[in-house]
Amino acid sequence: MTPVERVAANVKLLRTRRGWTQIQLAAEMGHKFSQVVATTEGGKRRITVDDLVDFAKAFGVTPEQMMSDDPDAGGHQLYEVTVDGGHTQSFAADIVDPGETWTSFPLRDTRVFLAPTARILGIRLITEEAPDA
Repeated sequence: MTPVERVAANVKLLRTRRGWTQIQLAAEMGHKFSQVVATTEGGKRRITVDDLVDFAKAFGVTPEQMMSDDPDAGGHQLYEVTVDGGHTQSFAADIVDPGETWTSFPLRDTRVFLAPTARILGIRLITEEAPDA
């Protein structure tokens, strides 16, 4: 499988694991239409570095994980956070760092999600992965 085919397969894999439609993923990425998702999954779109970063950010994984055999693996947990207004986002993080005013979710020394503590309605641990070997 080529790297482009691997990323395309992982986009579909991660999207379906999260129960998202192509429209929902496109919205997570800031797109109004799902064409970018459909053409990527179908192998009809050349994936740019910007696309790779956007997909990784939407899924809460690293660009490197998007190119791996199992993009959800990596010695981290997969969290689902709901904030007021009903917005829910799923992403990978090493830990939850609850602060008095802000709650942070770092992954390998990079903050992947940050929200005002008072706005968080719920945090759910979806999966817990074994540490990297």
